[in-house]
Amino acid sequence: LGLFAASAVVLLLWGVMELRVKAPLVDLRTTARRSVLFTNLASIMVGVSFYVVSLVLPQLLQLPKATGYGLGQSMVVAGLCVAPLGLTMMFTAPVYARISAKYGPKVTLILGMLIIAIGYGAGLGLMSAAWQTIVISVVLGAGIGLAYSSLPALIVGSVPASETGAANGLNTLMRSIGTSVSSAVIGMVLANTANNVGGLEVPTMHGFRVSFLIATGAVAIGLLFALLLPGRRPATKPQLRASSEEDAALERAQEVLRGFRGRVLDADGGTVARAKVTLIDRRGRQAGATLSEADGSY
Repeated sequence: LGLFAASAVVLLLWGVMELRVKAPLVDLRTTARRSVLFTNLASIMVGVSFYVVSLVLPQLLQLPKATGYGLGQSMVVAGLCVAPLGLTMMFTAPVYARISAKYGPKVTLILGMLIIAIGYGAGLGLMSAAWQTIVISVVLGAGIGLAYSSLPALIVGSVPASETGAANGLNTLMRSIGTSVSSAVIGMVLANTANNVGGLEVPTMHGFRVSFLIATGAVAIGLLFALLLPGRRPATKPQLRASSEEDAALERAQEVLRGFRGRVLDADGGTVARAKVTLIDRRGRQAGATLSEADGSY
């Protein structure tokens, strides 16, 4: 309790400092935006749901059949049964790209959480055979893959370009907090519901099902946060794109660089044509860019 209180004080002091400095490590004002806040809260819930299956299925698979509910599989077989979880997450990336491009990352996050809820709900009754754990892994992997893939897109679309790195880093931290909380809570549940057999604590089927119910509850809360996210922004009027990066930078910088004049010269004093000129503000951020003319002027 003492460490918890100390951590709360340190967090408060850190927040005050971040609000006062000119160039904060994490812009808390941006983090407090509705879209960013609810995305981070949903990320915690996705992290909780992701780790539950990783804690429950390996133990269920490896418990001896003498318990009446264990599947008596070796460590290798248990690993192979859970492997589809990660493989399905990887293979859902192209699916996410298509769904997100058509409906937006918010819809993808909601869809992913619904699939996770279905997976855990079905898992409450699918724990009596190894093939059933594979089905659970595939369904949960698909849902978690869709949900995880949508989170960075939601963050990037909600913060300025100069803050995407810090904002995504904080979002990753939120997911890690979710998995950390999940491991502690599920470990406590399995320990408190375990049976003592010959001096050994053996997890029970009741503990496994309670763990799945906790994961389902976390997904339900995360789904609520996802529904509170702002809807997809309407498409803007199409604009012609420049044919190269240099020309695009020139168009974007016309207003920013207005009033700045000069000439680019090489080491011998000769003019340099089409040299990229970048304007940096006092915080070290790029404020604009352009290209020098044939005579080196800009």
